[in-house]
Amino acid sequence: MTIKDIIFVKGNLVFKSGDHRVKDLVAYATKTWEQKAETIIDNDLIVTDKNELMPYSIYCASGDICTYGNFISGMQRPIDVIRIFNEEIGNLQKLKRQEISSELEVVLNRQVYIGVVGTMELFLCDFLYCMVMGYKKYYRRFCENSSRTFKLKEISTKKWRIQDAVGKSILETNYHRINEIKKIYKKILDIEFPSSSKLEKQILTRHSLVHRNGFPSKDSEYIRVDSNMIEELITEVQTLINYIIRTRKMEIHSWFPSIETQNIVS
Repeated sequence: MTIKDIIFVKGNLVFKSGDHRVKDLVAYATKTWEQKAETIIDNDLIVTDKNELMPYSIYCASGDICTYGNFISGMQRPIDVIRIFNEEIGNLQKLKRQEISSELEVVLNRQVYIGVVGTMELFLCDFLYCMVMGYKKYYRRFCENSSRTFKLKEISTKKWRIQDAVGKSILETNYHRINEIKKIYKKILDIEFPSSSKLEKQILTRHSLVHRNGFPSKDSEYIRVDSNMIEELITEVQTLINYIIRTRKMEIHSWFPSIETQNIVS
């Protein structure tokens, strides 16, 4: 049985110019890859800036893979996005437990609180990116539903390709605007976020901490972050992220096909 979007090159794969992004690259790929490939190219494949590769494709070569210039190979996998999130939350929890003077504790708590929200934003961005760019169905859905439009003249002037515009749009989105992110995740990944009224208020608190260091504006009081506030925030963030992971568990683990994974070019 073939696997869609696997391209097998009977020979060498050479990237001479251009800035290309694909799902992954496999050098010295075995016959198993060839048997599973949707497309087979019988000779060496030379890629230049004139070629347009789809980001959700895996390119395999029976020979070597050579890259030049500013070529970028594989994308971050969903499993890596999850690992980074867990590591960052763990580090912030360790930081919160550090013994410091009482006058500096409020400063540390403030920065940890900000860091938790930032870690959530990083996950929401990177997870959306690797799912959209790594799966054809989500990539097409993003292109069909994106509210951001690019004039043909603008794309031509900046030498953008459609996949560049998609990636740029995802990376430039503000992920602390949780109500807007809920709509994007529902529209593109078909994930319905759980109720997040408490998280929304916590993100507003983060906004005050970032932009006013917690000091009061006209209609608010000074925000003194304590351990309970941090733990409540971590609980809300983990609830949301774990829900997203459970909802797309199968796609997370099948993002890269379970064929021999040795000789992957990273």
